[in-house]
Formats: sequence, structure tokens, C-alpha cells
Amino acid sequence: MKVLLVACLLFSAVAALRAQEPAPAASAASPSPGPSVQETDTGKEASDPAALAPALREEVNLADTADSESMEIPPPPDATDPDTSGQVTGPLPGDEEVAQRPPVTGTVEVTAQDNGKVVSAAPGNLVRIALESNPSTGYNWELRDFSYGAADFYASDVVARQGGNVFVGAPGNTIFTLQAVKAGTQQITAVYRRPWEAPDQVAATFSFQLEVAGDEVAPHATPETPPAP
Repeated sequence: MKVLLVACLLFSAVAALRAQEPAPAASAASPSPGPSVQETDTGKEASDPAALAPALREEVNLADTADSESMEIPPPPDATDPDTSGQVTGPLPGDEEVAQRPPVTGTVEVTAQDNGKVVSAAPGNLVRIALESNPSTGYNWELRDFSYGAADFYASDVVARQGGNVFVGAPGNTIFTLQAVKAGTQQITAVYRRPWEAPDQVAATFSFQLEVAGDEVAPHATPETPPAP
């Protein structure tokens, strides 16, 4: 019993002595938790713009990039030429071919005295129809149901009866000029009316039958801008 007690006391004394011994110093060979030399150098380069300049010049060389002003995008294969796209080189759909007029070979005068009569003309003749009118009242003469046939429309005008300009309120003459273009007959009708009223409300009607006979004259080129009726 005494032997066991002595052994326990010795074990307790040894354990107390070991607890009082200092901890061993850290080994000089153990790795340091601080930043490495490579990391330190990298941080220094990142904070120094002069150190990055050579690297930037190598990565982005502006001399090797294309000039944006000289870059051209090629048009698609089916694109139209902008220099010629606005030009009309042929007739458009729905365009009617305008007949060429023969050269003028003379003039046939028609007045109100020829109402209901037959007027003869030769191909190339101008048929000049003069009818009294006063446009200041709102009334004027207009051709009714006229279409291209033995005659073609040539021009129209309102003139003073004694020549010169037409004064406001003064009577004048409405002149229709047709041209006989080919052999045949055609009914010519004109009505005296106000344009804002119904077509059947007319103050006067004038008509005659035009007969064109004779050899046709070779036509010449039609003017680019023929007079409108």
C-alpha cells in the first residue's frame, strides 16, 4: 500500500515539472505566413503605371488596328446602284403610249354659227373653235366626253374679243384648238356651265361633226410636255 502511494506521488511530481517547461521555439525552416516575394513584386507592378506601359503597348498596338473611316461595308449582291436607281429607263406600268402628232398643215376656223353642222378638215389641220364666254360669272365652256380619235386635243385659252388681256367682268372668247390627226369622223361637243354644279346643269351646248379626209401626214416627235386640256 505504501509502495503504491509513493509511485503516485512521483508521477504527479514529474507531470508538474513538465508543465513548467517553456514551449519549443518555432523552427526557422517552417514557411512564413507572410506574402511571398513574387506576390510583393506583383503588387508593386500593379501600383506602378510605368511598369504596365510596356505590357499595354504589346497587347494593344493602335498602329495595327484598321482605320474606321476607311472601313467600307460591301452592299448585298441584289442591291441597286444609287447612281442610277432614280432614273426611269422605260415606261411605267399603266402608262399609255402617246400618239405622235402630224405637222401642222393649216387652220380651220369654227364659230357658234357652225353649231350642228359638218366641218371638214385634212390630216394635220388645226381646228380652232371660238365661243363667246364670260368666266367672271362662273360659267365657261368645256369639252364634253372628248377622247382621242380623228382629232387630238391641242390647246385651250380665254382671250379678249378685240385682242389683248381679258378684263374682270368683260366678255371674251374661249378658244379650243384641236388637230386632225387621221381620216375619220368625230362628234365634238362643248357645254357652257359652272364647274361646281351638277354635270347635267348646263346653260348652253355646242356641237358639230368633224370629218377628216385625205392622205395622212408623216408624224413628228410629240412635245415632251403636251398642253393639258
